[in-house]
Amino acid sequence: MCASRLIALALAGLLALAGCAAPAQETADITLTSAGCAATRFALPNTREPQITISNQSDLPMVFSIPTMNRWVAVAPGDESAFALPRYIMGSFDFFCLSEAEHTQLGGGNPLLCALEPRELAAVARSQGVFEIERHDRIREVLQAQP
Repeated sequence: MCASRLIALALAGLLALAGCAAPAQETADITLTSAGCAATRFALPNTREPQITISNQSDLPMVFSIPTMNRWVAVAPGDESAFALPRYIMGSFDFFCLSEAEHTQLGGGNPLLCALEPRELAAVARSQGVFEIERHDRIREVLQAQP
């Protein structure tokens, strides 16, 4: 069991395991600060399920948004939130980080709007970056389920 755990962790890029000690608790994938997102690039490996964790270390409620997916999440100060991604999508997408107040002022969160446009978010975002979902074969789940 110890060897199989070490192999799995190495494949996931988590070589910080010493011996067979229990792995450390995972950190957030993307961290929000008062300046926006701490990173400007994020890649989701094809070995991971399509969900990430967003952590807010700012004193303000913050928003992480991928407008071309029509997905965003507001995260309270000091809190974390799961951010589910479409299961079968892959490629590169622009993401934006801004305060919840800035997002609301643009009309974000309004159920009558489909989504905010990237150009609208870029004008007020505290930071932006590129989110990449690596090429995967999850579509096989659908194809194999067909009679």
